[in-house]
Amino acid sequence: MNRFKMILGFFSTIPVKNYEFIESDLGKGIRMVPLVGVLFGILLVCMNSILSFVLGKDTNAFLTIVFYLFLTGGLHFDGVADTSDGIFSHRSKERILEIMKDSRIGAFGVISLIILFLGDWLFLSKSSLFLIFLFPIIGRCIALFTCRLSTYARNEGFGSQFMIEAKKPSSLFVLISFILLIFLGSIFLNELAVIFAICLTFLLIAFVTKRINQKLDGITGDVIGFTIEISQLCFLIFATIGERLL
Repeated sequence: MNRFKMILGFFSTIPVKNYEFIESDLGKGIRMVPLVGVLFGILLVCMNSILSFVLGKDTNAFLTIVFYLFLTGGLHFDGVADTSDGIFSHRSKERILEIMKDSRIGAFGVISLIILFLGDWLFLSKSSLFLIFLFPIIGRCIALFTCRLSTYARNEGFGSQFMIEAKKPSSLFVLISFILLIFLGSIFLNELAVIFAICLTFLLIAFVTKRINQKLDGITGDVIGFTIEISQLCFLIFATIGERLL
């Protein structure tokens, strides 16, 4: 329980009390990250359901994004901006890492955030409660998946601990278990578009992660945040396409 409280405090703004922060134990918490997504999903569905009685889908989707932003504290959005500024600068590895560490946001970071917010708003307004529940879970399963595929690009930082722990069999078991449970739930609810969306999302993020690893000789914490947010949007897009095709 202490490990979950620690990872919840690290990845969210939800107040967490009565836990001990153990830096050496933080990396093991990567296996708990999908559970943070489950908690986010429950909170988002509850808020969305309540607001649906008085607001239209577009307004509800906007407030869902605002609430999600509040829950994450903007942590992963910062990763999206920093990674976009670095990767799309087309500089050397060393220069890209310097750009990503810079607290200032550049043009590519602004553009990526605009696209992300508009995309989330558009596709959340078309999403069922099941998709709204799932999208933060998928993002955090992707975080675990990304860490399994990668090495750490910097010489120090919390990210290196996540990479080490994510490669262990217990982490793979957690990842597979969550995906299978989602697949079973999707079949039970006849939401086959979800399975289609998850498969495409994981394939796309595997490709993106591989390219970033090649460019940086690994990834950073910013890249983890980047893949979380991008995968969530991709999942919503692919689910919408899947509903048309299936």
